[in-house]
Amino acid sequence: MASEQANRRALLLLTVGSVVGVLLGIATVFHGNGSDVGALPDGAIALVNGRPVSEEEYTRAVALLASDKGTEITDADRAYVLNRLIEEELLVQDGIASGLVDSDRTVRQIITQAMLASIVAESVSAQPAEEALHAFYLENPSMFARSGPAVGGQVVVEGTVGEPPAFAEIREQVEAAYLRRARGDALREYLQWLRSEAKIALAPEARQ
Repeated sequence: MASEQANRRALLLLTVGSVVGVLLGIATVFHGNGSDVGALPDGAIALVNGRPVSEEEYTRAVALLASDKGTEITDADRAYVLNRLIEEELLVQDGIASGLVDSDRTVRQIITQAMLASIVAESVSAQPAEEALHAFYLENPSMFARSGPAVGGQVVVEGTVGEPPAFAEIREQVEAAYLRRARGDALREYLQWLRSEAKIALAPEARQ
């Protein structure tokens, strides 16, 4: 999702801006009131109605523009990028204020999917240790056991499963299963935490 969002922003940067916007950006960004800079929180390149535009997003957007442009980035380009990010934040804030998140099912689904992807990505950002994978393999033999006809002279009774292949033979399969389990566990844990922090009221007919 992060890469898709970055690509959408890059497309926005390349298609929506205009020469007038760039020139105005140079005037407001590089010749504005310097006293505002001291009020910015750490890691922010701008504040929009008190909401920060992160320097990380700005740097990423500049890099995407540079990659597409193929030439050296100028001050005008940087101002252009920053103004597009500011305008994006303004549009997001306006959408929230107008109730779009509450009323538009498509927007709600996009936000939900983005949150799920973020939770899952953060939960398994590190490569699992070899010891953890091997322990998972030993604790879940039925997940990797062979099924079906006899293999290598081994007799497999119909409706049962045989011994799993050696760990080294199916390591990638074990890792994929381990990560699926880790993602599912992390998501359930996070949703349980959200529910514990929330105030949820049910209609009488829904209380079962």
